[in-house]
Amino acid sequence: MFTNEDTPGRLEALINAIPEGAVLRGVFAGLLTATIGLVVLDFRELSQRDDELSLLETKIEPVEMARPKEDDQVRPYLPRTMPVAPGIRQRLVLPGYKKTLDPKVMQEAMVFRLGSKGQASAVGLIKPGTAKSFQRFLAKHKSKVKRITLHSPGGSVPDALDMARTIRKRKLATYVPDDGYCASSCPLVFAGGTKRVAGRKAWIGVHRVYTLKSAIGTLQEGMAAAQQISARCQNFLIEMEVSPRVWIHAMTTPKERLYVFTPKELAELKLATKVTNGRKTASRTR
Repeated sequence: MFTNEDTPGRLEALINAIPEGAVLRGVFAGLLTATIGLVVLDFRELSQRDDELSLLETKIEPVEMARPKEDDQVRPYLPRTMPVAPGIRQRLVLPGYKKTLDPKVMQEAMVFRLGSKGQASAVGLIKPGTAKSFQRFLAKHKSKVKRITLHSPGGSVPDALDMARTIRKRKLATYVPDDGYCASSCPLVFAGGTKRVAGRKAWIGVHRVYTLKSAIGTLQEGMAAAQQISARCQNFLIEMEVSPRVWIHAMTTPKERLYVFTPKELAELKLATKVTNGRKTASRTR
C-alpha cells in the first residue's frame, strides 16, 4: 500500500486526536513509535534497491501458493495479479460480471459494477482518484447498492480510507469471497463495512505502508509521511471497532510481503464480523 501525502503535523496532535482513554492512547502511541524504526529500515532498503522489481512483483498471471495457516502466514505480495491455492482453478464470478473474472483486471484501475439484489463489486487497483470514482458510482445508483464485494491488490491508502468512510456513512456491507483477494490497502476498505463477511478461503492481508519514490523527498520527510498515514490507519481501525493489532502485522511485514490473516484471526481481531465456511461461521459479538 502506498501514500503520497504531504509531511504531517506534530506527532502530539495525532496522538491527541485519538478518542479519550489512556489504554487506547497508550496502544496508539506505542504502535506509532514502533513505526519510526520500521520506516527507517524501509527507506534504507529503498535506497539500496533503487527501481529493481522482483519477478513476483511483475507477474500478471495468478501465482500458485499454499494457503496460510497459523504461524505460517507471510506470503509474497502480488500487486498486479492474485494468489491461487494449489489445485484450485479460479472460478470467481462477482456481482456485475456474467462470466469468470479475467485476472488481467487486477492490473487496471478499480472499476465498480452493479449486480442484482443490491450487490456490487469493486475490482482492480486502488489508485489516486478511485475514491471519487466510487462516490460517483454510488451517486449514480443511489439506494440500490447494499453490499460491496472486494477483489483488489490494494494501492493508494488515502483513497482506501476515503472509500471506507463512504461505505460506513452509507451503512453498506462489505464482502470478500472464497479465493477473493483483498491485499495491502484493500482491508481498510473492507473495514468500513457495517457488516464485514469473509470466506474462509479468502486472501486478506496487509503489509507496511510505503511512500512512492517520486514523493519521498528527504529521508525525514518520507519518514514523517509514512508515520502520518500509519497514524491515520490505526486511528481509523479503532474508530471502526477493529482491533489496532491488525496494524501491528502491517507494520512488521515488508512491502514485498503480505501477512495473510487466518479465518480465526479475522474474527478475533474484529476485521470480519462473520467468516463463512458453508454452514459454519466464525463471528464476533457486536
